[in-house]
Amino acid sequence: MPELDLLAKSELWVVGVRLVDVDLTALAAVAARVLGLADDEVFVTDVRGDHVVFDVVAPSVDLSAVAGTEHALLDALRTFPGVTVAPGASIHSNGVLGVIGAPPDQAEAIVANAARLEDGLRAYVARSVAVLSTGAEVARGEIEDTNLAAAQELLGAAGYRVTGGGVSPDDEAIIAGRVAHLLEDGHGLILTTGGVGAEDKDRTIEALQRLAPDLSTAVLASYAIGHGRHVKPHVRVGCGRIGDTWLIALPGPTREVRAALPALIAGLSGGLAPGALAEAIAEPIRALWRAHRATAGHTGRDHAP
Repeated sequence: MPELDLLAKSELWVVGVRLVDVDLTALAAVAARVLGLADDEVFVTDVRGDHVVFDVVAPSVDLSAVAGTEHALLDALRTFPGVTVAPGASIHSNGVLGVIGAPPDQAEAIVANAARLEDGLRAYVARSVAVLSTGAEVARGEIEDTNLAAAQELLGAAGYRVTGGGVSPDDEAIIAGRVAHLLEDGHGLILTTGGVGAEDKDRTIEALQRLAPDLSTAVLASYAIGHGRHVKPHVRVGCGRIGDTWLIALPGPTREVRAALPALIAGLSGGLAPGALAEAIAEPIRALWRAHRATAGHTGRDHAP
C-alpha cells in the first residue's frame, strides 16, 4: 500500500472535544491504533478549550489505514473515559494527514490514485542516475573524466537521466560519504567508476560494502597477493541495492565502462538480481580483456589489465 511521507506536517487537531481527568498517553494510544500505528508513534501535545492536538511521530503512514477514518477516530475517542465529543466534532490537519477527513466512500479512490502516483514516482526515480568518478588523477584534474559523458550517451539513449555525482579521491570513507549523500538525493542508480582493482589504493568496492554489506561482486581478474603492487586477490565489479537504489561499481577506463553499460541496461530491464547483474556486466569487460590479450600476444606485446 502507498505510504504518506508526513514531511513535518504531523499534527491532527480534533475540534469539538472536551477532556476531564483523561490519561493522555492512553488516549494517544487509542488514536494510534485507529491510524494503524504503534502506541508510541502518537502523542497528545496540546489540550485546551474544545480541542485536543495529536502529534504523529512516525515519518510516514499507510494511506489505506488513514484515508476516511475521521468518524472511526471520533467514535474511538467518544468511548474513552473522560472524553466528550460534540455532535459537530471534526478533525483537521495542515498536512497530508488531512485525508483522514475524506468521505469514507471516497477513501478507496484516494488510495488507488495515490498508488498510481507512487508507481509513477518510483518509475521516475528509477531512471535517475548519478555517476561518481574516483581516482586521485581524476580528482586532481590530471586525467579527463570521460565516464560521465559515456554514461550520459548510453544510459541517456535508454531513457535514463544522468547527472554528475562529482569526483572522489581514492579514499574509502570519502567515497562512502559521497555515495551516502547521493542516496539522500533520491537516485534510482548510483554508478561509480574506478577503484575496483587489486592495489591498495583501490577502495571503491570496500566503500560500497560499508553501505551495502551484502554487495555482490564478480571477478574480472585474479592475482597472487604480493605480485607487483597487488595486495588483493581480485579485480571486481560490484552490484547491490539499498532500498530502491542500485549501487553499481565499474572500472575506471572508459572503454570498459562503455563495454559494461549495455549489459547493465539489459540486466536492469530484465529484473536481474544483484549477483546475476554483477556477472552480466562483468562478462563484456572480461571479453574486452581477452581480445586485448590476444592482440597483445599476436604483436608480441605484454599487457595485464
